[in-house]
Amino acid sequence: MTISLSEYNGLTASMQVDPEAPLTEAVSESFLRAFPVEEARCGDTHSDMDWVPDREQSVVPVAMRLTCAGCPVRQQCLQWATRCDEPGYWAGTTKADREQMASLAQTSIETADWLQSFAATAEAGDPIGHEVGQGSYRHYRRDKCRCGECRQANSGRRAAERDKVRSAAQRAA
Repeated sequence: MTISLSEYNGLTASMQVDPEAPLTEAVSESFLRAFPVEEARCGDTHSDMDWVPDREQSVVPVAMRLTCAGCPVRQQCLQWATRCDEPGYWAGTTKADREQMASLAQTSIETADWLQSFAATAEAGDPIGHEVGQGSYRHYRRDKCRCGECRQANSGRRAAERDKVRSAAQRAA
């Protein structure tokens, strides 16, 4: 399957720094055609996720990480972003992750996940007891995990509990 450059630009508009800017000639058109854009999960995601932020976080945001985690072309995306020196979040990695993988000659999904797990642990300030992307209310309450994912899961669960109590009070009134 071959896609045109204009089709590629349309599919990846949310991943470009400036969606109106055309791709540069730094990447050969044959390499662009080789990238399986139509199979990428992010191409089907219609959301306001900022794949190329002005300033990247050290840990890829959870929604993006989960989108990338189940993508069938994640390895190809990682190789493409590393080879083309792309800014932003690609294949569940940051630009810094990809630079570190390139310097180690270890451009693999396993290395990417390990680097993100390490970054999440460092950000949390203490070790997490689960894989990145698996944070939950249970880990927060039972395992006392205080990583960003588990804190977010706890906040969501608590908000749902408050809403349930409010709804019950309104029905009773």
